[in-house]
This record gives sequence, C-alpha cells and structure tokens, in this order.
Amino acid sequence: MKIVSFRADGGLNIGMGHIMRSLSLAKEFRRNGYKVYFISKYKGGIEKIKEENFDVIQLKHREIENTAGFNYGNPKELDEEAEEIISIIKLYKIDLLFIDTYNVTKEYFLKIKPHVKKLGYIDDLNKFVYPVDILINGNITAEYMNYKKYSENEIMLLGPKYNLIRDEFRNLPRRKIKEKVEEIMITTGGSDPHNMSVKLLNMILQDKELKNLKINVIVGNSFTNKEKLRNISRKNKNVILHKDVKYMSKIMMRSDIAISSGGSTLYELCACGTPTLAFIYADNQDFIVKKMDELGYVKSLGLYNKLKVEKVLKKIHFIKDDFNLRINYIKKQQLLVDGMGISRIVEILSKIL
Repeated sequence: MKIVSFRADGGLNIGMGHIMRSLSLAKEFRRNGYKVYFISKYKGGIEKIKEENFDVIQLKHREIENTAGFNYGNPKELDEEAEEIISIIKLYKIDLLFIDTYNVTKEYFLKIKPHVKKLGYIDDLNKFVYPVDILINGNITAEYMNYKKYSENEIMLLGPKYNLIRDEFRNLPRRKIKEKVEEIMITTGGSDPHNMSVKLLNMILQDKELKNLKINVIVGNSFTNKEKLRNISRKNKNVILHKDVKYMSKIMMRSDIAISSGGSTLYELCACGTPTLAFIYADNQDFIVKKMDELGYVKSLGLYNKLKVEKVLKKIHFIKDDFNLRINYIKKQQLLVDGMGISRIVEILSKIL
C-alpha cells in the first residue's frame, strides 16, 4: 500500500483553511486505497483531523500559535522541523508528502526532498521557485501568477480545474432561483478571530428590510464569540446558528445570498451558485477576491477591518434587489467549479507513485 502524508496546521489565528483543503485531498487518496497520515502542530487542527478519522503525528513545538496568523516560526525552528519530518518519513515509509503551510523556505524543501519519493506543495502565493515534484494551486488566480518549474519533470496543477473543493460539492442539483430573496448566509471561517459574524449580523439587523430575512450563520468549532451569537439569536428568531455542519452545501443551496470571508469557501459557494459578497481577511486572499470580483464571480466588500455599515448594506441591496444580476452570478459561478478537482489530482498522481 502506498503511503501519503500531509503537513498542515490549523487554529484560532491561522484558521482552518489549510487543514480543510488538505483533508479534502486526503479523503480522495483514502478512497483510492492509500494509507494517509497527517503531520501537524496545533490542537485546533489536530482535533479536526481526528474527527475525520485520520492518524495524526504531532510535531514538537515550543512556540504558541502566533497572532500574525501565517509565518509563525523562525529559521532554526524550521530546520528542526525538517529534521523531525525526515525522521517521520523514514519511520512511516512515506511515498508522497504534501506540505500545506506558508511557513516554508527553499532550504526547508531542499532538506526534506532527498528523503521522500515525491514532494508536493499546496500553494497560494508563489513566493519563490519551489523545489518540489508536484505543485498545486487551485485558485482562480493561479494561471496569472507566472509560476516557474524547479525541474523539467515537475507537475504543476493550476487553476479551478484542480481546486481542492470537498467531494460533497460534486454533482449538485441545479439551483432553484427565487425572484425574492428570503435567506442570507454569513460564513466567516473556522475560527472568526476578528468577530466578523457578530459585526455583520449587527449591520444586517439595522436594516429595516434585511432584518426580517432568515439569516443562516455558520458557527465554527474554534469560534470564541459563541455566547454573543447565542444572545443575538435569542433576541432575533430569524437568526439561525448552524454548528457542527455536516453538509454545508445544503445551507449554501438554500441561501439566496452569502457573505463570506475570502478563503476556499468562495469556491464552495460558486459550486452551489450562491451570489456572494466577499470580505478580505489576509494578504493571501486579496488577489483572489479582487480577481473573482473583476471576472464577475463575487462582489468584493474589501478589507474586513475597513467595512462601513452603509457600504455593506448598499452592496447587499444591490444584489438582493436585482433578480437578473443574481441569475448572471449563478450561471457564471457554476461554470467555474465542478467539484472534480481532487479526483483529477489523484488520478494524475497515481500514475507516478
């Protein structure tokens, strides 16, 4: 049996995006008969991985999860981590290792590469020429980023055709488009460190029309503002809190409009054909949200910390009140993502393992 491993972290400040997309690909490998291990550091991500019945090898770490969110380490710790990963590769006889973290350097890859048959990287940023065998970037921006191969034989899988969207978003039923908007969805990621779900709810509830709509709020396991959300929901019976969601596509398909952070959730909303307003949490989301807005897949709200009530409400009404605009969004979105990215990737990589 071939053995695949994923190096990814998740937590309150770095969010769960790396874990979720790695899990999506890991499940497809498992369905195809591979043994899969995860290599991870932080409690939040490890708990999520274990929920999906994968074995986790926890790395040693001295530092607490950094509030900066992404680059949480230093060269010495990266060097030590690489040594630890090499030991894991040898012990577990790993054939293919995927790295899914922004906390990488060229030296880190070069140290690990000679010890594993195939090394892959799941990327968003194109920070440098990555010395890997396989590079995956399933974002709409990937084909505009001028990636360069480290070696002639490197496999590059770029663009929405290879998006790591979960398998529940395959073969979805055709959306029933309602002329009148009845439900709005708010989804702010797995941890919501900036309390955006509460802020957006309070904005919507100020509006005399929007406050009467059904509002579906996705509550992640790592939310620290659950009590605030419960208080709002108690006072407003149309505010529905969704926790431990098993089938996100059902809520997305039911919602007429979504307000979402600018991560991988945008591709899930596109697969469902849900007209979406997207706000930007971090630098890695900026290009994606702007490009999706430019190409007519979502409407950008801009940076999360610069949202103004009047502008947000105006943009919600802009989509809510224009039935034909919503139809156009839905048609474009469902052509962008077909939910088959992970199966394409596993099919291609199975030929080289």
